[in-house]
Amino acid sequence: MIFDWKQWNIDHLAKHGVAAAEAQYVMQHSRPPYPREIGQGKYLVHGQTQEGRYLQVIFVYQREDMIAYEDLKLENVLALSDDEGPFVLVIHARELTADEKSRLRKR
Repeated sequence: MIFDWKQWNIDHLAKHGVAAAEAQYVMQHSRPPYPREIGQGKYLVHGQTQEGRYLQVIFVYQREDMIAYEDLKLENVLALSDDEGPFVLVIHARELTADEKSRLRKR
C-alpha cells in the first residue's frame, strides 16, 4: 500500500488529533471486515495504533490518472515502480467513540 500524503490531508488529520503515521499504521494492520466500502468510492478502516489508540480511517484508492507524479516523494515513486500495492489517499481519521471501541473489541 502506497500512501499519498499531501499537506492538506496531514493538516486535516491533525485537526482531529491524529498523526499521518498513526492512520497509516491502522490501515496497514487492518483485518477483515476492513477495509469496508462505505460508498462514493470511500473505504473505512477501524483499528488500533501501535500506542493503543483506536482510530477510524477513511480513504480512497487513487486511480493512476489521478496521481501527480511530480509531487510524489522519491520513496513513493520507487514503491510504484516496484508495484507495492494500491495507491491510497487518506481523507479523514479520528479516534473511535467508546461505543465504537467496544464493538471493535468484541470482534
